[in-house]
Amino acid sequence: MIIKDNTTLRLNWFHRISNYLIEGLSGLGIIVLLFGVWQVGSNLMGSFILPAPMEVLTRSYELLLSSDSQISITLLRVIIATTLAFIAGVVLGIMAGSFKTLAKLCRPLMDILLGIAPIIWIVLALFWFGLGDVSVIFSVFIAIFPLSFANSMLSIIALDSSLRDVCLVYKLGILKRLKAFYLPHILPHLLNSLNIVFAMGIKIMIMAELLGSSNGVGAMIANARTYLDMTEVLAYVVIMVGIILLFNFFIITPLRIIFLPWLDNKRVK
Repeated sequence: MIIKDNTTLRLNWFHRISNYLIEGLSGLGIIVLLFGVWQVGSNLMGSFILPAPMEVLTRSYELLLSSDSQISITLLRVIIATTLAFIAGVVLGIMAGSFKTLAKLCRPLMDILLGIAPIIWIVLALFWFGLGDVSVIFSVFIAIFPLSFANSMLSIIALDSSLRDVCLVYKLGILKRLKAFYLPHILPHLLNSLNIVFAMGIKIMIMAELLGSSNGVGAMIANARTYLDMTEVLAYVVIMVGIILLFNFFIITPLRIIFLPWLDNKRVK
């Protein structure tokens, strides 16, 4: 952010990319610090209980290169479930938030769905669909859909009522309101929601695969646990956490820089 004469000037692309890289290096520094603490814990507790970071990273690298790690299976399921849940949640949430009566009707239902723990959906999906792709994808979808829906609906409800009245006065259709009014105001909320939905989707998918699938990362973690292979368990954990961090750094943050430049250009009094 550059300030001159009490006015914030628009950051050029060089400054935006610099801030982006600085943010990445800061995150990398925190990760290195955490690995240092992890190494100390491994020395104190023993490698059987808490394997050393380098040992886990080596196994993670081997799993990434192996065609038997089944990471791609889990990622494909996560992408399908989170994409469907996010799109459905955003579309229905915007529709519900645009009409007060509909929003009032949907709120109790969303409170109920948000109050149901993901493990309950996983167990129900096993009864309804049995083991396999359908049950785990359904479990993730139904667990994260309310998050996307509620975030979209509440972001619409929280919009400035005077601007909403202007749209009504000029009788703008829903598509014109969406393009000119809704999206520019709710896009920050949507990107944050997408980041949360993706991270939650991975965690719930692994939980669902632990109980309701014979393949995928969750099933592989269950097998490693059976053989008391803590190194492989932690290796899968490191890979999944890494995927979440990379998604945020290489997808969410660039989208924020490209489509939300005004967030770095707030006036400073």
